[in-house]
Amino acid sequence: MASISRTLQITVISAEDLSRHRKSLKKNSFATVRIDSQNIGSTLIDGEGGSYPFWNHKIEFNLPSNVSFITVDVHCGNFSRNKIVGTTRVPVSDFLGGSLPETYLHILSYRLRDVRGNRNGIVNISVRVTAPDVVESTPRTAKLQAPSEKINFGTGAGVAVGIPFWSGSGI
Repeated sequence: MASISRTLQITVISAEDLSRHRKSLKKNSFATVRIDSQNIGSTLIDGEGGSYPFWNHKIEFNLPSNVSFITVDVHCGNFSRNKIVGTTRVPVSDFLGGSLPETYLHILSYRLRDVRGNRNGIVNISVRVTAPDVVESTPRTAKLQAPSEKINFGTGAGVAVGIPFWSGSGI
């Protein structure tokens, strides 16, 4: 039997066209990412970017299987006194369960909404789910054996036969 755990890596890259009370932000903005009330991560404060802050800050979470949305909030001010400038909810289905490999790096942009629901900028993020760690409970004792039959290659116009093998140590 094997157990699987996933890690979610979210990089909050930047935001665009942020305002507060219809005025461009001057400085001091940061973003928070929430999976639930206990799992919250934050970027550092960008003191110079104004309405176009740049963080490029990676946050890692354990990804519970029951999570369907991730919330990204952009704040202005400092960590003790701040106001939420905009919020967006990122569906987990945007980066899991599609046709791309689970470990694919997704670069995504989402519209931010202020507390009244009005448009207030865009947040740019990247999301990657790390490959699940599978812990096996049975020892690896299998040995690789070549087929015992002989292959007649004749004049060189035959078929090449490949025998795939996996050592268990990764690629």
